[in-house]
Amino acid sequence: MDPVTHGLVGAAVAVLSGAEVSFTNPFLIATTLGAVSPDLDIVYQSRGHYTYLKNHRGLSHSIPGLAFFASLIGITLSFVFPQANLWGLILGAFLGALSHTLLDLMNSYGVMLFYPFSRKKYTFNLLMITDPFLIGTSLAIIYFGAINSMGQYYFAGVFSLYLLGRLLMRRRAQALIKKYYYQYSEVIVVMPAFIGLFQWDFIVRKNNKNIVGQINLITNKIKIHKRLRLISEEIKETLEDTKIGEFFKEFTPFWHIDYRIVDDKIVGVFTDMRYFVKNKFLHHATVIVDKESRQVEQGLFQPYNQKNKIEIT
Repeated sequence: MDPVTHGLVGAAVAVLSGAEVSFTNPFLIATTLGAVSPDLDIVYQSRGHYTYLKNHRGLSHSIPGLAFFASLIGITLSFVFPQANLWGLILGAFLGALSHTLLDLMNSYGVMLFYPFSRKKYTFNLLMITDPFLIGTSLAIIYFGAINSMGQYYFAGVFSLYLLGRLLMRRRAQALIKKYYYQYSEVIVVMPAFIGLFQWDFIVRKNNKNIVGQINLITNKIKIHKRLRLISEEIKETLEDTKIGEFFKEFTPFWHIDYRIVDDKIVGVFTDMRYFVKNKFLHHATVIVDKESRQVEQGLFQPYNQKNKIEIT
């Protein structure tokens, strides 16, 4: 989710907790700051795309990270608002930070929820990166809270129904995709499209290929983005066992590998199948391995564009 959405949701959480809508309300401030704090991992960007993407939604989004940010925000605000209850401020900041992680769990990028004990990313695949409905309901909750109306609880209920609706939409998309690819196929994942409330991206494995596409639930039409042929297990294992391969498997749960032989070298290309934007996939990596010795000669991470080349040694 984007920072604006996180901030609005944090403020909405405070309002639903009974906080007065005021720029000087310490609980509201704590909750809002807590809601945006996990994205402070943007500081990793100062060391480049590789370091940032390797650590994004890691420690700062984990349970220990949320507790750290909540404590830091609560203690800091206690000096600004000495009359406020310290534990109340910490609780507010934690609720805001927790709302951040829960929302990020809802989209397809995922969260390392149990970092540092595990770097596995968890995702519910329900919401888009930027969800206009979520922004609208958060603003409504804040507005009705400001005018002392019970309307904020109504819109909280509306959002709960929206999540249920998204779940039902995903199930319908899965059913339609299974019907379309009814024979000898496996639906690997159905996830929210990058843009579009009624579009759902999917990955299907059929006839030794990964089929990446999108379904429109209004028209029930399926659009195929790419058909990616699977490679032999031997070559696949060789490429995955490299440093860049290990990183890419951690970076995305849905990767594809292609390769070609060039001058007795195996040139493997990893593709993150989650994001297909402007007729191309967003993230890639390339590894060059000697065909005979299986020694890695070069590893490149290519985030956002294949022209970006970050050497991984």
